[in-house]
Amino acid sequence: MPIKLLFFLAVWKRPEITEICFMGLNRLRKNTDFDINVLAVISEEEMIPLCEKYNVKWCMHENLPLGAKKNFGLRQALKLDFDYMVEIGSDDLLKDEFLKLYTWDRDVMALSDFIFMDTQSGECRRLGKRDGYYGVGRAISRKCLDVLNSHGMFALWSDKLNHGLDNQSTFFLARKGFLEKRFSSNEPVAMDLKSEVNIWPFESRGPEYPLEKALEGLSNEEVNAINALIHVAV
Repeated sequence: MPIKLLFFLAVWKRPEITEICFMGLNRLRKNTDFDINVLAVISEEEMIPLCEKYNVKWCMHENLPLGAKKNFGLRQALKLDFDYMVEIGSDDLLKDEFLKLYTWDRDVMALSDFIFMDTQSGECRRLGKRDGYYGVGRAISRKCLDVLNSHGMFALWSDKLNHGLDNQSTFFLARKGFLEKRFSSNEPVAMDLKSEVNIWPFESRGPEYPLEKALEGLSNEEVNAINALIHVAV
């Protein structure tokens, strides 16, 4: 039986980057070992046609505080059928190797590093575990979420927070006995596309990473859309 994955993300502005994210999720859907669905928590009616174009389920909530928005989406997510909920941002891409990297037998799994791309210049950096905790690609089992829900703790993030949500939720899960297992790969399998509208802007930290390698494994439409962003910025 295919493993049932629910990709979960909060969406706000940047429709051109969000569409690239949705393109990447469509690419992952081609792997028949997994049954993939997507739930987006949106705050703008303008995002509804984009969600429908890419067969993305959606629910609506005000954008801020972001913690409250994500918790609302999480409550909607539990109404769906899945084995693991996989967190991504609306500016994130996961390569096909991501699906093979996790063992899918732990309650909380995360990535050790990822690529940070400036869509203004095409500059890429590689960030690792020394740079803190981050949510891109973090997978949480349905069992874990059901246990927390049964204990009346169904708020994975602080409703008041707009920043530091990944760190806060990681420590929260650990305190409840769900320790995170990080997985490493020779080359990063996740990429974060930074623009002018980001909670965390692009920073020139971490070792440089070649743009050509960052784009390897993506679909032609993803590569073309990313190159178009860089070309427009230049």
